[in-house]
Amino acid sequence: MKTGSTAVSILSFLFLLLFAATSATSQTLGDRVKRKVNDRVNRKVDEAIDKGLDKTEEGIKKGTTKKDEKTSDKKSSSAKGDTTTPAGSKAFSDFVPGGKVLFEDKFEKDAEGDFPAKWNTNGSGRISTIDGKDGKWLEVAHGSVVHPVLNKPLPENCTIEFDLFLMKQGERNTPFIQFGFTPVKNILKEDLFYRDKFYTTIWHYSDANEKLIEYGFKDPTGTKNDFPILSYTNKILHVSIAVNKARVRVYLDKTKIIDLPTALTADLRNTFYICNGTVIPASEIGLFVSNLRIASGDVDARSLLVKDLLEKGKASTNEILFDVNKDIIKKESFVIINQIGEALKANPTLKIKIVGHTDADGKPADNLSLSKRRAEAVSSYLINNFGIDEDRISTEGKGATVPVAANTTPEGKAKNRRVEFIKQ
Repeated sequence: MKTGSTAVSILSFLFLLLFAATSATSQTLGDRVKRKVNDRVNRKVDEAIDKGLDKTEEGIKKGTTKKDEKTSDKKSSSAKGDTTTPAGSKAFSDFVPGGKVLFEDKFEKDAEGDFPAKWNTNGSGRISTIDGKDGKWLEVAHGSVVHPVLNKPLPENCTIEFDLFLMKQGERNTPFIQFGFTPVKNILKEDLFYRDKFYTTIWHYSDANEKLIEYGFKDPTGTKNDFPILSYTNKILHVSIAVNKARVRVYLDKTKIIDLPTALTADLRNTFYICNGTVIPASEIGLFVSNLRIASGDVDARSLLVKDLLEKGKASTNEILFDVNKDIIKKESFVIINQIGEALKANPTLKIKIVGHTDADGKPADNLSLSKRRAEAVSSYLINNFGIDEDRISTEGKGATVPVAANTTPEGKAKNRRVEFIKQ
């Protein structure tokens, strides 16, 4: 009896081991083993391609001139500490947020414990807060898919941004994070994993695969082993995606990891989803999502901003983003501000006023102060990174006193949070 019991135990262990690598894409461990040989070959090819691209990218990068440190004392110290990335730096060197907000959700109106009103799921999730982190978060349950509910498919040119937070809840470090595009419109009626899709997966099953990123369609078409996902445990990981017709670019924490010229077809833009994939035993790292922003990229926000400033004397943008309730500029916004810096350098007599605006959340006096400090942060970035004389830039804050949309919806609030540049 003891021998039989041992055999059963061994068989049970082997059974669990076989399914431990089961993913949300219904791929088996055997499938992954078969791919390893091809993956090793592909990885060597990728490394050679990446090396060549890096050399090319270095050749086209542009630097900026920093002004003498004597000019840096005038502006806000909070801006200086987070705005030292030079124009044209590799991080976010070609990512530009879309110019027209289509969907934005920070879960401000959703009660803790509820599933958010503007999302759908085939499993479960709940609104939570995280100690030491701003705002509310959607905790995605293990084995669940969630997606924002949009009235129509994504446009052929758009950007998607969101924050991920991986909360360590035990010793089993087996997150299986997937996000992507699918033609499935109702995930309750149809299993998206048996349909065509384009996805990016970040997962950690064993130490041998602790840095694995997969991307592909129904099955993986490429892998990368150079992203340390576990180093982001209990930290925020910012994800940015740029869609330009069939082309898809994916950025993790300011680093471009995927750039595929022919990944998407029109029907794949029906739904954008995020998944906390199934692994056995279940992951003990909680997956949280927040600050989702989807915007149309039909208009090049960079060229339009400068064009309006020079030709119309005034330009406004929602693409200069800040940390919540702070005057710290998000690094992905530098590519927009850089265009103003280049225009100021190219036109030595040009003087501008920078005007900050907020939404109506909070106290009016606080919003007024915040908008002023944000305008000063943009001014500080231009002075420190482009060597612009201080007397060429003035600043003003108007808080929520001049709205351009209703402050009753997240989309309206996003439009009101803006920065204006006015020719003087």
